Amino acid sequence: MKTEGKSLSEIAKTIGTSRSNVSRLAKVAESNVERAKNTLKLLSTIKWPVRVEAKAGSNVYEISEMIFKEADRDGIRISQNYAGLVGLITEALGRRNIKRRKAAKNFTVLISGEGKVEVLVGGKS
Repeated sequence: MKTEGKSLSEIAKTIGTSRSNVSRLAKVAESNVERAKNTLKLLSTIKWPVRVEAKAGSNVYEISEMIFKEADRDGIRISQNYAGLVGLITEALGRRNIKRRKAAKNFTVLISGEGKVEVLVGGKS
């Protein structure tokens, strides 16, 4: 319904609940969708040879250097340059989740044998 341009109040009235309940439900739904996307990425990348896990508080630039070292060790040429890799991580985390180069959330970077990069956000690192 929200995609139809209806306000939270209109949706609440339609389904017989409060605006705050609709807002809470929407946030839970968005979180569930994000987790499902990460699960699908994980399933498609489960056999990828390079996996670098970073905890919240990790320096994104240092993690990027580590990713290149891991890929080099396995003889894999990453499809991104250094700036591109930092950009992918930043995009996946969202700018508001990076403060002074440090990630506010756990994230995992996976590299395929062909050098394709995927970033998964959240979960236990």
